[in-house]
Amino acid sequence: SIRPRDGQRAGVSRYPRGRGEKSVWRCTICGAKWRGEPRVCPLDGGELEQLPDALLGRTIGGRYVITEKVGAGGMGTVYRARHDVVGRDVAIKFLSPDLAGDPTNRRRFLREAKAANKIDHEHIIDITDYGETPDGLVYLVMEFLEGESLADTIGRGPLPVPRAVDIARQMASALSRAHELDVIHRDIKPENVHLLRRAHGGGDFVKILDFGLAKMKGEIRLTATGAVFGTPEYMAPEQARGTPLTGKADLYALGCVLYEMLTGEPPFDGPTPDLILKHMRETAPPPSERAPGIPRELDEVVTQLLQKEPSHRHADAYHLYEELRKVGELLPRPSMFPTLNDSGFADALATELPKRVERDTVSSSTDAWDRRVARFRELTVRAHGGAAPEWLTVSLDALERAIGELARRRAELDRSASAVMKQEDEIRHARLRVGNAIDVLGRDESRALRAIDELSKKRAAALDRLGELEAPLREAWGWLPPAPPPKGDLDPDAVTRLRDAGKLASVWVEAQDAVGVLTRDIARRERDRDDLRFQIAQLKGRLGTLNAEGDIDLDALRDKTRRVDEEVQRLLDDIAARSGELVTHFMSFEALRDAMRDEAAAEAE
Repeated sequence: SIRPRDGQRAGVSRYPRGRGEKSVWRCTICGAKWRGEPRVCPLDGGELEQLPDALLGRTIGGRYVITEKVGAGGMGTVYRARHDVVGRDVAIKFLSPDLAGDPTNRRRFLREAKAANKIDHEHIIDITDYGETPDGLVYLVMEFLEGESLADTIGRGPLPVPRAVDIARQMASALSRAHELDVIHRDIKPENVHLLRRAHGGGDFVKILDFGLAKMKGEIRLTATGAVFGTPEYMAPEQARGTPLTGKADLYALGCVLYEMLTGEPPFDGPTPDLILKHMRETAPPPSERAPGIPRELDEVVTQLLQKEPSHRHADAYHLYEELRKVGELLPRPSMFPTLNDSGFADALATELPKRVERDTVSSSTDAWDRRVARFRELTVRAHGGAAPEWLTVSLDALERAIGELARRRAELDRSASAVMKQEDEIRHARLRVGNAIDVLGRDESRALRAIDELSKKRAAALDRLGELEAPLREAWGWLPPAPPPKGDLDPDAVTRLRDAGKLASVWVEAQDAVGVLTRDIARRERDRDDLRFQIAQLKGRLGTLNAEGDIDLDALRDKTRRVDEEVQRLLDDIAARSGELVTHFMSFEALRDAMRDEAAAEAE
């Protein structure tokens, strides 16, 4: 359960086929790809070779055409795919088939989608879909990210201080929302942070990945009590001990990542057992000792993040965000600090979606199939004149009917997939609006909590002062005679003692007044906090309702889309088989072979 830093880079040479999954074949002449078990290329009768990866060219969920393999890791494999409705690239992560048989592994894998969808923050990777194929492959669909991982960036050396602060600030922004919605990541590390480049030299745009280990409040327990999960270089002491975690474990890990950005290396190194002990017992030197030039204020932020006791770290991620913002404003050269509710992601969602584009493969285009049937009828005349065999006429008519049905099903598939897209976008926009409102209230609540904490410390100090004054004040006051003495009867020493008693009484009254003022101020702040907490709870309830209702509607639309896509794929397989039989027949006529192959090559280009 303890993950190596390079665990995501390990993998397998190819992705195994799922239960009942059909092979993918490529024509050695025209290069067209076909699923199923065709005997020859349905375009030119050419020999077919089986591709080693059966997922390439496959359509997932009725919308995503897989184009290439991107990478593999311990849990599964990631592919690049083309969204067939809007012509946009997405990434699809498949759970490794040897893990998919265990229900716990399946739930843990899908936890990533549930956690990310629950948060829906601009600095957290957007997971748009998830499910299971008919042949048992479990998958997540997410935005396809260009750029590079933070680990690769750090691999070239320490980052400039303004850049490191800006990246950490965006991470704190994402964790603020996650923790407010009761999601703890539990595996913050450079490999799980992706950096996109803003347009026009605007700096980095952060995306936090891999919520597969995230813990969500109220979920069914998937691990044994006391189990340890995470990556040793970034593991909080309480996480290493296997004790219940709060969001402050993520803050500790973020401190380790910030330390590595600034110095080029994490605060501790060594074998896993040594690393864990160091996190629990040793104090890391300030970053400035390893990388001179780091400002004192940033040293203090990192040192506080790496405190062994969670209560000694920042109050929450909102607090950390504000501290990083203050540090950024002190830096010698300007750096970009957009607002917490960075609108970049929301603006991207609001842009007009591109119109639907045809699938890349010639094998799935109904227009191409219509042209091919017309060509088959021409070839029938050339091969048989007016005396075509009955089976050939029947086959051509059946092929034409299947193509007509394919066109109708494809139109139905496009309508269904477009409805899913529209529903997904509407839900995402609504979640972003509610999430941004929660961020605003969460920041105010964080400030209120810190103010209450400071006022409580001042009141405690004032109460301590009252306690210190009580005994000497009682002693001084107890000396006073029961009645005032005649005028002039007090000696100078008595006058001095009387004056000292008065001063003590004055100080005691001031301390008592301070306690009263602080108590009233605390009560007022607590009312403000309670009001903010009530508003946040209302918004979280609204968000939960939105997610629940959206999931019901989306599940129905997605199921319909998958069913229609299965019918489309069945029709395509049937059409390819019928076309293959006809091509085999026409290729038996030597005079037609060159024309058939030339035309197939032109269509495949």
